[in-house]
Amino acid sequence: MLKKLTDLIKKYETFLKYIFVAGLSFFIDIFFFTAFNSILSLNIILATILARIISSFINYLLNREKVFKSKENKLKTLISYYLLVVVQMFISAFLVDKLYSLLEINATIIKVPVEFILFMINYLVQKYLIFKRG
Repeated sequence: MLKKLTDLIKKYETFLKYIFVAGLSFFIDIFFFTAFNSILSLNIILATILARIISSFINYLLNREKVFKSKENKLKTLISYYLLVVVQMFISAFLVDKLYSLLEINATIIKVPVEFILFMINYLVQKYLIFKRG
């Protein structure tokens, strides 16, 4: 039983590390989004941008070095990663803003499932396009 569990963890090690790093980044992002949106009363789009700037740099470093252990050119991965961040950020802001207008519930509650869907897509993009192992 222990061997099977060990084998399973080994098989999904990269994804499990990605989940951990994403979770850390998610909490950083949600914390700052909530602070900027609720406490400082910034609009949803600006709050999303500022929160993502803060959380994304830590996420990039951890994904590059610890999760995917990429040997790709650092400048290339940085540019590709931030292109993905910008695209995801605007998709997230757009969806949260539109769903907030439609549902009129707390924007942070709306943001959680939106980010989860984007999280799954981002894993595949990062693994196969940005931090590929050659």
